[in-house]
Amino acid sequence: MSNLISDEDETQFAPASRLADDIILGQAEQITKQNLIPNLFNIIPYIVLVLNKERQIIYSNNVLFETLGIASQEKLLGLRPGEVLNCVHSHETAGGCGTTECCSVCGAVLAILESQKTKAPVSKECLLTAEKMNDTKCFELAVYAAPAGVIDDEYTLFIVRDISEEKRRQVFEQVFFHDLLNTSGAVKGFVQIMKESPNLSEVQELSTHANEAVDILIDEINSQRDLIAAENGELKLNLSNFSAKGLVTKLVEFYEKYDTMFCSIEIECDEDLIITSDVVLVRRIVNNMLKNAVEASDGDTVSILIEKKDGYAEFRVHNTQSIPREVQLQIFKRSYSNKGSGRGIGTYSMKLLGEKYLGGYISFSCNNGTTFVFGVPMKAKWI
Repeated sequence: MSNLISDEDETQFAPASRLADDIILGQAEQITKQNLIPNLFNIIPYIVLVLNKERQIIYSNNVLFETLGIASQEKLLGLRPGEVLNCVHSHETAGGCGTTECCSVCGAVLAILESQKTKAPVSKECLLTAEKMNDTKCFELAVYAAPAGVIDDEYTLFIVRDISEEKRRQVFEQVFFHDLLNTSGAVKGFVQIMKESPNLSEVQELSTHANEAVDILIDEINSQRDLIAAENGELKLNLSNFSAKGLVTKLVEFYEKYDTMFCSIEIECDEDLIITSDVVLVRRIVNNMLKNAVEASDGDTVSILIEKKDGYAEFRVHNTQSIPREVQLQIFKRSYSNKGSGRGIGTYSMKLLGEKYLGGYISFSCNNGTTFVFGVPMKAKWI
């Protein structure tokens, strides 16, 4: 008679089967009887779990109890890592943690499965989006899975370390400072040409460009300040009335003026919509959508459609290139990027600012190319 209590049809990725509760309790007792093992694990300042073949927790050190604010491990026995860490995908299917399509790109599940298969240690990074009490938070985790041979060859030792602060610092160093240096260099270039130019009209034109570049520099600084405030729940909105078409037109003019684009951008707008919201945040989100589309366009035309839909002003940015499925599954995760290390904050900030603070919605689809959609209330909901 099998001790498994789950149907394999309940998964889109890793096996869904679990052991019965009495078997789990027996495995947990096996570990606690080895007094030396729990004492050693409690010295380690990271979350340490022992998992069975079904990826269920049969032991945890005290760090996880402190993190979750619980008194004993009985409440955790039989659960999987994503379920105790409140991963947003862990309850999407009956099979639980590891059984959704999104789990196929989860570093934690991949490390566990690879270690079980190879019987060797495996290290990976896991980008976890957790939800608790209707509050969503993002974490970057370093995970380590290895056979727990000292206990039982069929068990897996699983260690979790929070590296979120390291990743945030990396973003500042590689993205924020990089952008600041680029823009500062542009300002310096304009000033240098102005010093050497004898033509007054040329100097006036260059001074205009330099002033616009300084505005960009200030906006880049403010964008990072606002993102930190948003993550801490401290961002204050500055509401005003503005034209949706006017906002987009100025963004497109900027791309054309500074020749940073390698494609044309078409604006489709039958009715100019007046929005009451935070114009700086709306512009930032739309600009992120445009920037991503232009970078991915491969020279093809990018289009942006503005229309009214059910009380929302909807911006739809489309380019002809499709996003690989692996990237689609991680598109809004903080620190994830297919453009290299230290990137990946743009789409995350769009989601955070557009939905949590502006009360709108952010989504994308990949039919005949890629379309990002941002809907913002015509009038801020809290007015």
